[in-house]
Amino acid sequence: METSGIFFTHLRKKLGIKTMNKALYKQAFTHSSLNLKDTSGNKLNFERLEFLGDALLSAIIAEYLFCQYPQAKEGRLTKLRSKIVSRTQLNDIGEKMELLQLADFSIHNKKFGDDIHGNLIESLIGAHFIDKGYIKTKDYVMKNIIDPFVNMKSLDSLVLSYKSLLIEWAQKEKKELKFNNKLDEGFDPNINYYCNILLDKRLVVKARGISKKKTEEKAAKLATSILKISTPVKK
Repeated sequence: METSGIFFTHLRKKLGIKTMNKALYKQAFTHSSLNLKDTSGNKLNFERLEFLGDALLSAIIAEYLFCQYPQAKEGRLTKLRSKIVSRTQLNDIGEKMELLQLADFSIHNKKFGDDIHGNLIESLIGAHFIDKGYIKTKDYVMKNIIDPFVNMKSLDSLVLSYKSLLIEWAQKEKKELKFNNKLDEGFDPNINYYCNILLDKRLVVKARGISKKKTEEKAAKLATSILKISTPVKK
């Protein structure tokens, strides 16, 4: 595999990682669109490292929360961990860390969804673990990923799903809530669906987006803002 000096300079200066295992970190940033294989015919991309990093990140955060919140019950610890390692949160962090600048992918496949940013965080963690072990990886994750980018004090008010929040609120308030989804047959390739949210048969908001799930979430976020719905802070 190619071991560009620019790649490792960026790895050292931007991400604070020094390594002798160059091929491992190159693999952590290699997209499957390149269709690379090793001499044994095994695929060379970040997907296996991503799988490993996902499990490690969950364990690291679980250990941190267990020690940081000694009085918290299992349910709250689970919710806090879910918020820290949520796809939305990881995508945001990965984008801020500019990990995509290090990625190697086919010139014919330059359009990725937002999940690429979070995937690269997980593959980086996986590579770091193989290279340096659990203790150093845990320290790296906390110092370079969690501490700079996650506001622990605001986690309780962080919303993972505005749709779920809206549904729970409607059930509590005994309101009739309905999501009306339809295909958008316009000419914009980035807009494939639109969603209308009805509350007690009255239109609250409408939104358009690239997928049904994202359009519903976008509409629900707008609706919670209009209806002034917020998450209760738990102790």
